[in-house]
Amino acid sequence: MKSNKKIKTVLLSFLGIFLLLFVILVYHIATAKPVENATIQVSRIDFDKPFDSLSTIDIKQKLHSIAGVKDEIIVKRNVVVYFHDNRIADSKKIYNQLMTKGNYKAERFVLPENLANKQVCPVMKKDGISYKFTKLVQKVFN
Repeated sequence: MKSNKKIKTVLLSFLGIFLLLFVILVYHIATAKPVENATIQVSRIDFDKPFDSLSTIDIKQKLHSIAGVKDEIIVKRNVVVYFHDNRIADSKKIYNQLMTKGNYKAERFVLPENLANKQVCPVMKKDGISYKFTKLVQKVFN
């Protein structure tokens, strides 16, 4: 009899904890704000030779002068990675403007076709239960 009571108590405690965590999860999904910077894109340009300190400053200044390019510009050896708002300018437009501002031998990095179509988030597969559950909760509360 005592072991039956203990089992029921443990099961009810487990059920209560599970229900509490489930409610917290639903609340979190329902109140999550949409991503504000969904239009920020990362792009890359590969140059033929590495930069020295002066040419690094020069390329950063020229990129900053192009509309849509954000403050974060990373220059490593012969690669420039920059962030830009794709509502204002796409990577091809920025590349073309940069090439007109200087005499550079460079090429714009473009993802291969097999990688360009890959899903961004490896956790949330569109046919998975977590994705479907999240979409259902968002529909109910929005």
